[in-house]
Amino acid sequence: MKFDWSSFGIEQGSSVNGNTITQVQKLLGVAFPESYLDLVKYSDEASPEVSSFPYGNEGTCISEFFSFSPDATPYTISWYLGAGTPPGLPNGMVPIARDAGGYLVCLNFKVPSIAVEIFDPSSGSTYFVASDFDEFVNLWSE
Repeated sequence: MKFDWSSFGIEQGSSVNGNTITQVQKLLGVAFPESYLDLVKYSDEASPEVSSFPYGNEGTCISEFFSFSPDATPYTISWYLGAGTPPGLPNGMVPIARDAGGYLVCLNFKVPSIAVEIFDPSSGSTYFVASDFDEFVNLWSE
């Protein structure tokens, strides 16, 4: 699905290209959803103004997406699966963003649809959000 990222208050600006995508996917051993790749090509480290979403009986919003880079520097996707891996992060979970409370928004590559889940680094708990990235974006509201 194609999204109008500007409608979520996301400013365009990204140096992510096909080469970067290939490097990151090869490094992490996963194939990211097309709509997520569309977002990182539109705006790397996006901070959507409209990004509130529910999960379970809770709700939160995206503070920022992590930099889509093969460099394992702090706050890149690669760092969160290397030196910055939070203790207890389940296998197959790739942190892509953080919410205002420090929870990690993750893609779960252990399910065929690549679900979106919240991971609480302090408790090690995970919470289901959406069955795929498109459904996740469709949840966003003000």
